[in-house]
Order: sequence, then structure tokens, then C-alpha cells
Amino acid sequence: MQFILDLFLGFINKFLGQAPLLLGTVVFIGYLLLKRKWYQALGGFIKTYVGFKILQVGTTGLINVFKPIILALTNKFGITALVIDPYYGQTSATEMLDTVNSLQYVGYVMIIAFVLNIAYVALRKYTKIRTLFITGHIMYQQSAVLLWALYWVLEGALGVAVSWPLIIVSGLLIGTYWAVASNLIIEATNEVTDGAGFTVGHQQMFGAWIAYNIGKLFKGKGGEVENAKFPGWLSILNDNIVSNVLIMTVFIGTIMVILGPSTFTYDTSKYFFSTYIFEQTAYFAVYIAIIQMGVRMFVSELTESFQGISGKLLPGSVPAVDCAVTFGFAPNAVMFGFIFGFFGQMVAIATLIILKSPILIIAGFIALFFDNGTMAIFASKKGGRLGAMIVPFFAGIIQVFGSAWVLTVLVDSPAVIGWMGMFDWATLWAGTTLLTKVLGIAVPILLIPLMMIIPQLQYRRHKATYFTTMRDE
Repeated sequence: MQFILDLFLGFINKFLGQAPLLLGTVVFIGYLLLKRKWYQALGGFIKTYVGFKILQVGTTGLINVFKPIILALTNKFGITALVIDPYYGQTSATEMLDTVNSLQYVGYVMIIAFVLNIAYVALRKYTKIRTLFITGHIMYQQSAVLLWALYWVLEGALGVAVSWPLIIVSGLLIGTYWAVASNLIIEATNEVTDGAGFTVGHQQMFGAWIAYNIGKLFKGKGGEVENAKFPGWLSILNDNIVSNVLIMTVFIGTIMVILGPSTFTYDTSKYFFSTYIFEQTAYFAVYIAIIQMGVRMFVSELTESFQGISGKLLPGSVPAVDCAVTFGFAPNAVMFGFIFGFFGQMVAIATLIILKSPILIIAGFIALFFDNGTMAIFASKKGGRLGAMIVPFFAGIIQVFGSAWVLTVLVDSPAVIGWMGMFDWATLWAGTTLLTKVLGIAVPILLIPLMMIIPQLQYRRHKATYFTTMRDE
């Protein structure tokens, strides 16, 4: 029995939980279904795997460069608080579940959710679901955090292992979220990516849809983000790489100057503090370029090969992948999202301090950059620069206040160090956790059929093209 359990958990952690391997396998199977030669399918697998690994190098590089700056800013002013960052939320979840010998149940939640997502697509005639969520590491992360949150507000005080009814409900709920939320933004993602053939499967799917629709309110105002042309000497900013480096040098460089050289560890025999600042901020453009390279390498493979999946196994299905895949389509918008999301979070954190909140928040780089960057891309598609500024600013405020609110009922959980902090987790999942605390398990159970109403409403809007094309607006 233990051998079977180990094999099952190994499959979840070492295959389903590894996004490059999962995506590469999807491409391999897709090409075989398209009757390509085995070596062509293998080539597609390798290009997809390597391309996603390049993408991960870019995203990890951004985190490694900028996360210490955000933490140093917090430490400089002596704030001790909880961090709104997906990996801090995941660590809180896994450590707490481990204390009650329930960490292995995260795998059960994940597999229930994934199988349910497949079933929804297979029964698309009735469910109206077209998307398959295949962002492996996010699947594990969300399964862990949801199980932790619901367990703590429902059963945590008992000090016993997670119950099977809660494991099943958690799996059904998070699987429904993956299917419904990624399906909701198919058309918006298609427009943002110029018809690349995928949708976003990440932490801010509802947030991206809201951003896209709010962006429509600013149509024609503020000018284009990506196509802006500056006159005279300002024309230097017309180059994305140059503008990214200069703007981030001014923005992040100012923060680093405030913190002072003693805050950072660097080789003073090789750098002046000013040249060290410039090198660190220039990495922003370096890693964005790496992300773009990775995206170009595997998106075309995934898009083409998934026609085999959607044609033979799951007709009409669309892959839902990491939000960073959209960055290559609007790099300037990503920068806007980071900067204005930072301003929004700082306003909210300052408000918590002034109000002497029992829960204080440390800004997490992943929420600041990946969450707000993604929403800025969707907001800017219709709303230009104004949308790319206003939406992330208010998203930053919501990320802090929503996370602080839900942490009021989770702060006593063993080993808690933070919450996810991403938009959907500061709104939908924060609210679900708080309501479950008051009303019980009926809340997550009722949320499942309520979310399934959304694709039905989408279908009614454009029945003729709903299953046949990723429709342009």
C-alpha cells in the first residue's frame, strides 16, 4: 500500500507538478495525434521543455534581483509582518499540513481537481468549458493553500488530520476554479496575444478579466503603451529595452539610494554603488528579453501540437498556461504594472500602519510583478497607458487589504509566514475562507455550482463561434 501511495505522490510531484515536463509531454502527445513522425514529436517536446526552462530562468532571475530590494526596504524601516507572496503562502500551507500529518493529501486534492477539469472539457457540450489548466507548479501551490485555509477555519482547532470530505470538496472546488476562470479569459487572452492560441492559467484569472473590462472604460485615453512614440531626445524611449532600463533605474535606483550601500552585499573592488545600481536595474531588461526568447520557442509548438489534443482527445480544448507567457506581447505594460502596483501596495501598507492594524503586510515581489504586470497587459489592451496605471494601482491596494483580512483568521495557524497575495487570492479565496469560517462547509460546496453558471453565460453571448474559434472582440 505504501509503495502505491509513494508512486502516486511521485507522479503528482515529479510529473504533474513540473510544468516544463507536463507541457512538453502535452506537445509530444499532440504531435503524435496529428500523425507527425516520432522524431518530430520528440523535437517538439525538447523545444517546449527548453523554451519553458528559458522562461523560468527569466522569471527566476527577476525574482532573485528584485525580491531582496523589496525585503530590504521593509527591513530598513523595521516592519515585522506577514509576506504576501505565493511561495510564502505555499510554505505556510505545507508546514501546517505537515504538523497534522496531512501533507500527502495535497496530492489527492490536485489529482481530483485535474481529473475534474478534464471531465468538464470532455462534457463541454453541457459544461461549456473549453480550457485545460496545465500550469503544474501553480496547480500544486493552489491545492495546498486552499486545503490549508479551509482546514484551519473548519477543522484546525480539532488538531486532527484533514477529513476526507474536506479533501474531496477542496479538489472539486479548485478544479472548478481552474476550468471556469481560465475559460472566462479565453477571448481576452486571444486578443492580448494576437491569437496565440492559449489562455492564462495562473493566480489572477478573474483579476485579468476584470482588468480587461475596466480597461475598456479608458479606451482612447492616455495613448498606447507599446506603440508610444516620443519626439526629439525622448525618442530614446521608443526602444523597449532602453526604456525599461532607464525607467527601472530611476524607480528602483531611487529606492536603492534611500536604502543606502550598506544594505547591499556587493564587491566594492569592482563596483561603485552607482554602477552596482545600474547593473541590478538593467537585469530587468535582460530577464524580460530571456522571457521573450523562451516564449517564442515553445508557444508556437504548444499552439500547433495542441490541435491534436483538441481535435482527437478533447475537441475544442484550449491550454491554460503560466501568465508570464503574455509578457513578451506587452513588455512596457509589465513595467507599468509593477511600478503602479508597488505604489498601490505601499499606500495600503501605510494605511494599515496608521490604523495600527493587528496584521501588517510585507510586499511580495511575485504579486507586485507577475500579478500586476499581467493585469496591466490586459488593462492596457483596451485602456492604453491610463488603464495600465490605474488598474494595477488599485489592484495593489486590494492585494494588501484582502490578504490582511483573510490572515486575521489564519494568523494563529502553525508556522504561518504569509498568504498568496495574488489578486484572485486576495478577493475570491480570501472571501471564501472568511465566509467558510462563519457559515461552514456549505460555502465552498455552493461555490462550485455558482461558478459553473459563468461559462453558461459566456456561451449565451456568442453561441455560433463559442466552440470553433478563439473569437476576436
